[in-house]
Amino acid sequence: MKLSEQDATLFFDLMFSLQFFVKQQLGLFPELNTLTAYREGDSKKRLEIRNAVWDNPHLIQEYARLNPDNLNQEHLDIIGGWQQFQRGNFVMERHLKQYTVFVGDENKVYGVLGLLDEIEDVIPRYALPLYVQAVLLPIKGVIVYDGLLLSYALSFGGGMRASFKEAYNAAKRKGEIIVSFDTAVQAQSAAKAKKPLKDWQPTIAALNEQAQILRAQAGSPPSWGPAFSLVKASLALAETAVTSPEDSQALWNQYNRVVQALNRLENGIYRIFD
Repeated sequence: MKLSEQDATLFFDLMFSLQFFVKQQLGLFPELNTLTAYREGDSKKRLEIRNAVWDNPHLIQEYARLNPDNLNQEHLDIIGGWQQFQRGNFVMERHLKQYTVFVGDENKVYGVLGLLDEIEDVIPRYALPLYVQAVLLPIKGVIVYDGLLLSYALSFGGGMRASFKEAYNAAKRKGEIIVSFDTAVQAQSAAKAKKPLKDWQPTIAALNEQAQILRAQAGSPPSWGPAFSLVKASLALAETAVTSPEDSQALWNQYNRVVQALNRLENGIYRIFD
């Protein structure tokens, strides 16, 4: 998803106004002495000024106080809201219909919209996950980036990819995906996203009780005993996953027992055909 054309145009108009103000306050590139000259000027100079904005966040507040361009209150509030900017390195994890998922420090997960273009049109799906440097900003109750994404040529192994995926899934499960810096909007989104989970404990307990009667009889095929053990180990893992989803050590212990049971079953199957 991206901003409407009207909101994207507004975003860039306000951003250029703020950047020009910061340029003037810091005395940078005096030859760019009008807003038009700045907007049409050298992109490298604009990049330096862009960085200066985030290096001097007090000037955002100063712009909002002075209102040098005589903005209306709504537009002034948008610029004032940029004091909440989040600047740093993120992992762009996936594209969804409603936003692109950014995973930041402490596994905070953000839902970010594109500006004039969908982010997916700029960074295709096959390039994900991608490590990027970005500045995230609020506008009209959603989160966007400031127009620049700097990517790093890093290759992620399976373990890292899995950790990014789990960060997203955990945030989704808990209703903690940050889709707005507006606390009221975020609270509403979180309440809508966080759905009560079904209690599977009674079902798993009943299956566990039934599984205990599984026994391989004398003369039964070599696969029976290991297969029954695999069923019991799998149910034990399911029970741990439901009752102690945050206990990674317990989950790994049960997982290893499933793997051991699976290996024994594999040996039993081979024995059938020996």
